[in-house]
Amino acid sequence: MLTADIDVDRSIVTFRSEDDKTELTVSTAPLATVEATPAAHLIPSPGVSAETALKQTAEIITSLTDSNGYIHIDFSDVISICASAAIRIIRFNAGDDPSKAFSDVLAAQGIDPSCCDGALINIGAPANIGLAEATSLVTIVQEAIQDDALIIWGLSLDSQQKDTEITVILAESEEEAAAHETAK
Repeated sequence: MLTADIDVDRSIVTFRSEDDKTELTVSTAPLATVEATPAAHLIPSPGVSAETALKQTAEIITSLTDSNGYIHIDFSDVISICASAAIRIIRFNAGDDPSKAFSDVLAAQGIDPSCCDGALINIGAPANIGLAEATSLVTIVQEAIQDDALIIWGLSLDSQQKDTEITVILAESEEEAAAHETAK
């Protein structure tokens, strides 16, 4: 079982394994200022405080790795995407037009997905979703990011769930992220 410890004063969340070994540190500060490895630089959504972003990140990552998914995301998947990267986390409902929903959330947060070289995608869906529908949701993200990007995805089914919700952790190199922030 994975645990997340939030240190608001240092602007970090530390993920630890059952044996209390630090597995990943996520910080809202640039990676150059973070001493822990592996680490990720979390870029909060516009208007979201660092504290809130860290709490959301802790909840999202622990829920992804602790869920009993149909196609399971484990913590090594999270590290594969997040380590040494700048990450942004987005969520959207598939609705009638999942491509538009994805584009809208990217635009609202000022994210250029073509700079991303990795994505962790989790689809939370009703139990009756088909594999073709799930893979089409992954394709929406895949087509928006770099051609050679590493993509890992999972699928959690819930017979009580009515809507399909997609959680995406987009990753780009710390250097690319810094260049984008400077250009803004």
